[in-house]
This record gives sequence, structure tokens and C-alpha cells, in this order.
Amino acid sequence: MELRDVPDVVRLHRADLSQGFFVELGERFLTRYYRTYLTSPAAVALIAELGDELAGFLVGCTDVRVHRRHVVKLERWRLARAGAASLLLRPDLTARFVRTRAQRYARGIRAAGTTEGTSRRTGVLNHIAVRQALRRCRVGSALVSGFVDIAKVHGVEQLVLQTEQDNEAAHRLYADLGWKRGAPVRDAEGKTWTPFVLDL
Repeated sequence: MELRDVPDVVRLHRADLSQGFFVELGERFLTRYYRTYLTSPAAVALIAELGDELAGFLVGCTDVRVHRRHVVKLERWRLARAGAASLLLRPDLTARFVRTRAQRYARGIRAAGTTEGTSRRTGVLNHIAVRQALRRCRVGSALVSGFVDIAKVHGVEQLVLQTEQDNEAAHRLYADLGWKRGAPVRDAEGKTWTPFVLDL
């Protein structure tokens, strides 16, 4: 992924991953969010193209702690400004943010410089989306396989991701690629997700 790809990535995110909190924060926030994957030393940002058009994308990281530190130290104020503009216009969204995310984000900022947690080097597949017309053309498989290959080169020992609980197509994709399904988890807003883990 390059900087010129970000507008198309944001459009595909808004179309394909439309239920997320980040989408509600608006295009400006999403644009700034995806730019963090172009500047972080631990980030992976891949696109698949069909001709000159975006077919799909994947973003993740090869080291959760390194990527988090990068975002907190170098990008947090840009992200905060972009998000605040939307929150100021949406009191309902602000109330939800305070209720479900504010404390968790504050803890994440405080912990960004620490090395607490697992000693295994863990990477995360954060977002993947494929244009609807191309979903049976193995675009998603190619993106995930590319991410796994990059993670191996960087010495990652384990990859993790979460999918929507009812997204059976995604569950089949990851199972076919060797990922192990975990027990469902609930987020701060009460939504249930299905985790997958891949040991490398």
C-alpha cells in the first residue's frame, strides 16, 4: 500500500466494514488511521489490484507493542484531532466513546512504553476487505498468505485476529489457511467476536 492508495482503501473500508466505530468517526479519521500503517516500522499494509483498480487490502502488524508505541508517540495527536472533530458533532457518539473506549485507550497510552504481557512476538491482522464481486477469486487468501509470509520473515511467532461472530465465510477462509478458532469474546460495546490464532 502506498499513500496514493489510502483514499480507495478508506472507501472500501467504509463499504465493507461499515459497522465499526472508526467508520462512524468519519473519512478524515479513517484516512489518518490508515496512514499510521504506512509509517509504523512494525506495520504491514498490502493491497491487491485488478488492473488499475483496488481489489482488496489488508493491514496488520508484526509486533503489537512496537506498532502501539509508534501510534502513541508519533500519531496520537493527529488521530485525536481527526476523531475529536467527529465527536464534537455527534454527542451520541461521544457518550458511547466515553462509556466504552476512553478508559481502555488511556490505559493503552500509559502501557505503550512497557513490555508487559506475553514474551512471544505476536502480530495482529487488523483489517481485511475484498470487493464484493471478487470474494470468490482467492483475493483474500492471497492477502492473508502474503501477510503470513512477511510475519515469518520478521520472526513473528504467533498471529491473531478477530472476526464477526456470524461471518461464516471469513471463518472458513481462516480455517482453510490453518488458523485455529478460539472461544468467542465480547468487546466493550457488548459485540461478540470470534478469534483465530496461527502459530508460525
